[in-house]
Amino acid sequence: MDLATLELLIDVSRLGGFSAAARPRNLDPSSVSRAVAAAESELGVRLFLRTTRTLALTEEGDRDIARIEPL
Repeated sequence: MDLATLELLIDVSRLGGFSAAARPRNLDPSSVSRAVAAAESELGVRLFLRTTRTLALTEEGDRDIARIEPL
């Protein structure tokens, strides 16, 4: 996984959504969603619980984001 993807995961967790993380990067929210799904697949864990209205970190996501955030 590259550094840009790790930064994107951190932004999604900090800002609380795909759209909020996409705006400063001039990306489509769907691109952010695909990047998160690819990262989850690569890691083999679900990082975020998604519904149509909310986004929350899973327990594994919270742990993993806390580990990569200082990097």
